[in-house]
Amino acid sequence: MSRPVWVGSLSFGPVTLPVRVHGAVVSRQVQFHLRHDADGACIQNKRVCSADGEEVPLEHVVRGYTLADGRQVTVTSGELEALDPMASQVIALEKFVDPARVDSLLVDTSFHLMPAKGAEHAHALLAAALRESGRVGVGRWVLYQKGHLCLVRPHARGLVLSTLHAVDEVVSREQLSEQGMAEAAVEPGELEATLRLIEARSADFEPGRYPDVHRERVLAFLERRARAQARTRRGPRPAPEVTPREAETGALLGVLERGVAALRAGQPLPSVEGALRLRPRVAAREVRERGGDTPTPERESTPDGVDDEGGEPAP
Repeated sequence: MSRPVWVGSLSFGPVTLPVRVHGAVVSRQVQFHLRHDADGACIQNKRVCSADGEEVPLEHVVRGYTLADGRQVTVTSGELEALDPMASQVIALEKFVDPARVDSLLVDTSFHLMPAKGAEHAHALLAAALRESGRVGVGRWVLYQKGHLCLVRPHARGLVLSTLHAVDEVVSREQLSEQGMAEAAVEPGELEATLRLIEARSADFEPGRYPDVHRERVLAFLERRARAQARTRRGPRPAPEVTPREAETGALLGVLERGVAALRAGQPLPSVEGALRLRPRVAAREVRERGGDTPTPERESTPDGVDDEGGEPAP
């Protein structure tokens, strides 16, 4: 459950309504961290003084402002709050206006206005009155030491507060270079064809049908990358250990397969004597397990009297 960003009162005329302000919009954009490519550690941002290069503790950081003539002024949070202490706890509605006369470019951020405990009836009464009158309230609000022009309007079963940009913050079309170009004439036939196209594609607006496709693609890519990096960190699987018995059996199977291939090609069979000479004791054991006679191949000795298996000197 979200926590309120502000607690105070909504007032208009003699009426005061306790309210709690909650954010109505939450950004779902994918936020990336800055990391060191060598070890993956997060990069830290430090508050460093530009004069001496030393890191500055947070308790020694103050707000500063540069005047038009270049003079520097510093202030504290307490000094800013003292400039308008009453407005910091009250949303004061000054007028009720037609919402169609409010330029949509002025609307900035929206918040839910929730009633404090015990003020539910007054809250519902104001929402119903605004809905019936077709009007919205315009007032002033201070949030985080900044004054806002705001709009209070009915939404669903409650009220929504939207902060408004100041008029001088909105860029006028007359300030754009393209505004000086000659206005193109519109032909009646072109206008009629465009109106038919709009009518053919007209529908009720359903926000759920327009998901954030880019965000979904980014998250899917990050999931694939996480799985790939996990496999890389585990490393390749170690090769299974081969026991001496398995190695000897594999060598014997290789000899048998070469013999079958020679028979099919009409060639003489390869000699098995070499294989038996390399592993005489293993060959004898294989024959005994099959119930046959034990072959007695000639033993080859190395010049120093040690047999070719690297065992004890030959008797």
